[in-house]
Amino acid sequence: MKLSANQASKEAGKTKKTILDAIKSGRLSATKNDKGHWEIDPSELERVYPKTGTNHPTETATTPPIENHENRIKIAELEAEVKALRREVERTDMERERERENLSQHIEDMRTAMARLTDQREGQGGRRFFGLLPAKSG
Repeated sequence: MKLSANQASKEAGKTKKTILDAIKSGRLSATKNDKGHWEIDPSELERVYPKTGTNHPTETATTPPIENHENRIKIAELEAEVKALRREVERTDMERERERENLSQHIEDMRTAMARLTDQREGQGGRRFFGLLPAKSG
């Protein structure tokens, strides 16, 4: 009796993706049935993934605790990196807000100065620079 990809993955203690990758790479021979599903001969599966004992543990059961420990370490490292990046984003946001406030204050100061200059010119009765020069004598 031939095995489906799911059955083969359970039998070999591998994921279905691992089995399908082996088929696609040509390492594991399989045929498709009339429904388009993979059929794998048990002897072919045994050739590629030899049984190591009488019981056939699944891939998650054969995953050594070291790998889980390494995953936990990697997750902790990534969480620490995310936390550091969030702090950096927060610091950058605060700096940007401070710069915006500084620029807004600078713009307001410039508007006030411009208003004072405009008021002084208008107070001269429309006379400009040439009105301040002495008249030519003739």
